[in-house]
Amino acid sequence: MRFIFMSEAETSPGHTHEHRYRELIDEVLLAEEVGFDAFGTSEQHVAIGTATTSAPEVIYPYLMALTNRIRFVHLVTLLPTRINHALRVAERLATEDILSNGRVELGVGRGNTTLALRAFEVLPTENKAQLIEGLEVIRRALHNDIFSFVGEHYKIPPRGLVPKGIQAPYPPIHMATGSPESVRMAAELGIGAIVGGFYLGFEFLENMLGIYDEALAGATHTYPLQAQKLVAVGGGMHCAETRDEAVKWARGLAETVALSTDAYQRLSKLSDDYQYMGAVKHLDFSDERYMLEDSSGFIVGDPDDCIAQVQRFADLGAEALVMRIDGLPHRELMKSIELFGKYVIPKFKNPRAVVRTSEQVLDDIRAARPDHYAELEAFENTGSQKETAKSSVGVGEAR
Repeated sequence: MRFIFMSEAETSPGHTHEHRYRELIDEVLLAEEVGFDAFGTSEQHVAIGTATTSAPEVIYPYLMALTNRIRFVHLVTLLPTRINHALRVAERLATEDILSNGRVELGVGRGNTTLALRAFEVLPTENKAQLIEGLEVIRRALHNDIFSFVGEHYKIPPRGLVPKGIQAPYPPIHMATGSPESVRMAAELGIGAIVGGFYLGFEFLENMLGIYDEALAGATHTYPLQAQKLVAVGGGMHCAETRDEAVKWARGLAETVALSTDAYQRLSKLSDDYQYMGAVKHLDFSDERYMLEDSSGFIVGDPDDCIAQVQRFADLGAEALVMRIDGLPHRELMKSIELFGKYVIPKFKNPRAVVRTSEQVLDDIRAARPDHYAELEAFENTGSQKETAKSSVGVGEAR
């Protein structure tokens, strides 16, 4: 299981983006220290109230210079042509790959807010095709020394990407997938699928992961396989010293979810390609128990609660968790990152290294005693038989 810390530098009214960004730097440095595998942020433009990270490609190189181990995942880079030209994405990715010494990954998507799409004059009826073509352009540019492409949205003559990155064959690529069709496409392409974020429950999530596995097994791949099942815990992860404290803070996160998912319903009416997003209209976002326990959008509680909830995702086959740790005061986010890193991550990375209570160790010792005594008795009996046989041989020789 990989653990990916995701933040969008949500900035509270009365604060400044400058101050929030400096807090985010401290959060990423702590995440590396306590064992998170990666950090990622989304590309959000002209957002209101929930996200301020419009230029991850600028944030990442700064953080890369301050860190040594943690990886950086674009969650996600938008591929409508009016927002990002695919060739520019490939160039930036290769540059980040060099500067990070091979610690960058690319997630791609087409946008999930009308605020951003309309600001860049992106048609919801066209951006899916632009995503598919853009992804192909990126893979050709990264994989081939000389590449070209002819399609509806891109017509690129033979060219060679400069600079060349250092990861072989190239940085891992993932795609945001919200529908059975898109998760199947990711599997058939042989790239990672970022699943979740729609609060439709664990049964829906299990179905999506199953579709990915089935499609992956039945597909043939043109490019090197980079398959991975990433699950987005988009509502939030908050780990606190007590369950009550964690739930108290998480209530604010659930309110933010209700605001952000309103955009899903609007998009679902603008294009058939976004119709699946309309499923959120059937959810009761005021149902605290469902949201925090069964929506698959949250991990909330004390360390033991978080361990149990992570296990629930692991049992479904998730290979990475993309956990949004944001939207709360900086001091609370730092406490959550530290507690999760100290007490939750080791249970999945190296469980034998986790120190147990004396009583737990003694219980295992007591449970192991019967087998030990049986083995000891068998050994002693075997030893006696050997001694008897040896004595018999000695008597025969004497005669």
